[in-house]
Amino acid sequence: MLISLNSIGYILENESQARTLLHDVSFCISPNSVTTIIGPNGAGKTTLVRLLLGLIQPTSGTINRQKKLLVGYVPQKLYANRFMPMTVRTFLGLCGTQKIDHPFNITQLMDRSVHTLSGGELQKVLFNAAVLKKPDLLILDEPTQGIDADGQSAFYNKLIELKNKYNMAIVLISHDLHFVFDRTDHVICLNHHVCCQGTPEKIRKTQEVQQLFPGLATYQHHHDHHHHD
Repeated sequence: MLISLNSIGYILENESQARTLLHDVSFCISPNSVTTIIGPNGAGKTTLVRLLLGLIQPTSGTINRQKKLLVGYVPQKLYANRFMPMTVRTFLGLCGTQKIDHPFNITQLMDRSVHTLSGGELQKVLFNAAVLKKPDLLILDEPTQGIDADGQSAFYNKLIELKNKYNMAIVLISHDLHFVFDRTDHVICLNHHVCCQGTPEKIRKTQEVQQLFPGLATYQHHHDHHHHD
């Protein structure tokens, strides 16, 4: 087991109030597996990713990590200062991956400014930077955002190829339900807590996910208990 989360909770406190962003979240991540997190906007998915990355610590519960766990991360966006010139070559050099053959061919992008890249081009650069150190766990936040349908298929094929090649665990946040039910080993439906989790076949039949189709924009979360304010 690479990571196990046991009854995780996270409360965001400020001067005026305390908000419960996550409560009673439990699941495990195993090598050579794909775990997809789905849920409506504001469900706590980004907070969960920050916990997995170790950027914040849980308010309650425990997170157990394999020793010397190497984690790669592909964010939705790269927030780079537009007044600071940076080419793709420079960016990859800062990541320590400039001189390695890349899973996606980005030769034609190497001397481009990162600020001028399209969404799909930037995702390929960020993906290459994240995977080339062969992480035990790769975390991706909406990795195909800005990539066309053909590009998405090629991206997911490459993702599965690398997972099998390096025995890599993958955790991704995705609204792409076709991928969720076609390539994922484990699905977690999150709305501040784990509504349901399991194999795609199991999750497909649940009320929460049935309400999710044809996309998360129509998702309505109904069950027999109340969320904390």
